Amino acid sequence: MRMRHAQRFLPLGLIGVGLLVLSWQDPLYRLGRNIEIYGRVLQELAQNYVDVPDLDKLTTRAIESMLNELDPYTNFYGAMEVTQAQLEQSGQYAGVGLVLQPLEGKVLCRRILPGSPAEKAGIEPGDLLLEIEKQPTSALSLEQIQKLLRGMPKTTVTVKVFHPTTRRSQELRLTRAEIESESVPYTAILPGQIGYIALTQFSRGCAEAFRQHLIHLKTQSPLKGLILDLRDNPGGLMSEALDILNFFLPKGELLLETRGRMAESNQKYYAQSHPLEPTLPLAVLINEHSASASEIVAGTLQDLDRAVTIGKRSFGKGLVQVVRPLVENTQMKITVSRYYTAAGRCIQLLPKGSQTERIFRTRNGRPIREGSGITPDIEVESYLTTTQRERIEPYFFYFLAQHRDKIPRDSASLTVELPSAVQVNALLDSLRAYPVALRAEVEGPLSALRHQLPDTLSVQKALKDLETALQEYYIAQLKHSEPALRVLIGQLRAYHGLGIKGEYDFIVARDPVVQQARQILTDPPRYEKILRP
Repeated sequence: MRMRHAQRFLPLGLIGVGLLVLSWQDPLYRLGRNIEIYGRVLQELAQNYVDVPDLDKLTTRAIESMLNELDPYTNFYGAMEVTQAQLEQSGQYAGVGLVLQPLEGKVLCRRILPGSPAEKAGIEPGDLLLEIEKQPTSALSLEQIQKLLRGMPKTTVTVKVFHPTTRRSQELRLTRAEIESESVPYTAILPGQIGYIALTQFSRGCAEAFRQHLIHLKTQSPLKGLILDLRDNPGGLMSEALDILNFFLPKGELLLETRGRMAESNQKYYAQSHPLEPTLPLAVLINEHSASASEIVAGTLQDLDRAVTIGKRSFGKGLVQVVRPLVENTQMKITVSRYYTAAGRCIQLLPKGSQTERIFRTRNGRPIREGSGITPDIEVESYLTTTQRERIEPYFFYFLAQHRDKIPRDSASLTVELPSAVQVNALLDSLRAYPVALRAEVEGPLSALRHQLPDTLSVQKALKDLETALQEYYIAQLKHSEPALRVLIGQLRAYHGLGIKGEYDFIVARDPVVQQARQILTDPPRYEKILRP
């Protein structure tokens, strides 16, 4: 009798367990449970921890640690950062106008934005930033330095800089201002009636600026082609990228698609108006630092065989973020979907070891790959790898800053002539004073030997001699890249001597990627053969 009674209630017990399991699997239940756990932990710390904890700091760090488990683009912003992000998105930011770069444990002022507080105070490209508010920059990360320099408009910040030309340090008090960075810093008409437009970011209003510059170029000359330089363009607003695409593609053309987990993240975007230039031959320049909106423009024009892409494979940032308001003026930028260009391929770079890249086809049937950013139609080989260039460029830049008074100011010598072999060798020789510039090349072999050999004085001396020999070997190898080094040094000299316009004047006259693009656009049969093989 008891057995039958137990058997009658057994299914009910199983049902209860099943319901419990289902509730644990329910996303809403798990969300509430985790929120409750975090709240209890915070409450315990607030009430019982031995010292009074900084709850705001703990919460921010907990959120940042949580988001680090996702992709690099999902971020939390405090109230001050929200204001700063809004300014940056508009193409403006409140700061002092310095573009910085690390250099041998120091911080190099790589660019000084025109009209900025830094420029007005006399800071020049190549100066070293030593202190901010009495804090040595050597003890701060580049991100921390940038945060200290930025702030609300009309507030002040004290900096100490070292001028390499005069070998003197100077303390300056700078008043932060809203600085508008120019999205289209340079345009030109190149030989053969080829237009050139450099686009450095997709900030708000850049499409209209681009349109005005394009119209201005057309008033100067009947264009036979246009070079759109998106190298080093990190992206920005998707809407601006779509507007620029619409200048060259017919109304109703599918430009882009986004796909995500939520229904509202799945969108298709079409050209909304008649194009400004429906048939003008185009060449789009990209490199490893062309990302996001740059890849949308380059990828869709490639998919539809509307432009020849030239350069190096792009960054591969195909994730879409939206900003969600939280509480007390804090925000969260969260990845909600992925970009897919007109052919249906995803821009996002696949991690190593992931699934095989899929092959798609352009409108004319040319094979293109997914999962590797945008691979250009014509990949330009370089004597210098990107890593080598990025490693040595700041040292060359600083060396030139030390000798700025010897750099001529006339346009012809800086924007047309290439630096001599003597100048190239002088800069290469200067690398010996900066071990960090060469460390990556020599540290691999040396670290292996250090682990295998005994730590004696004779071994240490032998390893030091070997390090010197490897450095000399690396410098000798760089000398084989003299053609690329001449272009690099010429570009840096032009900037020191004539500013951003001088630098671009040199680029359009001497940069091999620009020259190759110009040659293709002035050769219609070659241009057509690339797009219709």
